[in-house]
Amino acid sequence: MAKTNYWLTDGYGNKAVAVGVEERDRWVPRGWSEATEPVDGERVWMRHTDHGGHQLFAAGVVETWRALGWEPSAPPEPVDVLHDEQLVDVAAAQTPAAQSTTDSSTTETAASGNTKGK
Repeated sequence: MAKTNYWLTDGYGNKAVAVGVEERDRWVPRGWSEATEPVDGERVWMRHTDHGGHQLFAAGVVETWRALGWEPSAPPEPVDVLHDEQLVDVAAAQTPAAQSTTDSSTTETAASGNTKGK
């Protein structure tokens, strides 16, 4: 049995497709809600079928980009910038040396005479 496609919106003019109830229900707690199909002036999340990249496209050009391997999709997964292995060396960030690279009790005086510190 084929799964139902649900159009979702983030409330800011961006729409995405969730395939099946499970995927739809996964995005609702993240601020997405069910919506109508996209119209001009809105943008659609699309995913490339070969390389898997995500991009927002204007709703009016969705069919043009389909011919180039892009399909409407769910938005990309949110990124945790403190723990994403593509952005941060998580192992290095957890070492004691990395945690104490600066002395937080230091107060610096700027040339203007203002003091900054904790």
